Amino acid sequence: MPEESKQATNAIVAALPTREGRRLAALCQPTPLKRGDILCQPNQSLEKAYFPTSGVMSLAMVLGSRPPLELGLIGRDGMLGATLSLDILAAPMRAVVQVEGTALVMPSAQLHQELRASQCLRDAVHHYQYRLMMQTLQTAACLHFHEIEPRLARWLLLVQELSLTDNIHFTHTLLSHALGVRRSGVTIAAGSLQRRGLISYNRGEIRIIDRAGLEIAACECHTALNNKYRALFG
Repeated sequence: MPEESKQATNAIVAALPTREGRRLAALCQPTPLKRGDILCQPNQSLEKAYFPTSGVMSLAMVLGSRPPLELGLIGRDGMLGATLSLDILAAPMRAVVQVEGTALVMPSAQLHQELRASQCLRDAVHHYQYRLMMQTLQTAACLHFHEIEPRLARWLLLVQELSLTDNIHFTHTLLSHALGVRRSGVTIAAGSLQRRGLISYNRGEIRIIDRAGLEIAACECHTALNNKYRALFG
């Protein structure tokens, strides 16, 4: 998946009629996303909406003093702040940047105005909300039923698709939150995928070498979710 062959854009903005998409993009502020940045916390007001054009955000549940548990990923396929279309102003989960990139950022009040004015925008955001709900439900089942290594393979495939990069920089802490395991579990699973020649793994850097092999190594959730997407949205 050569990175230079892909255009950095956002699927929701791209789904709008050309003139409307350009207008929406012009109202946003292009903003860098730095790895580890916390964009919102549970139950706090969403001050801004983010339309990623590259990079990946992680959505995580926070329960008391326990480590956060990742239940979804947001990339160029969608947005952070989709619940604003339902007039829900509070963030349901913590959002943290998992892979560096960029986003088109709009104040929540401005997005409210745009949603009221545009049926096309409302439809695009509502469709994405459903996609994200499907992803979080599939992830919850995956965390309960599948082993660490297939889950890691699935996570890497999804991150690659969202970020358009074969090179993924991570910390063991962030990845342990993503997989719901201890850091030692991350090391063992990544080491196994490396020995199989699917990835290279060294000091917080993963490079995907064999995507086809990674798809075979991944749990059924990756294919199942993509099949659901295609059945519903084409």
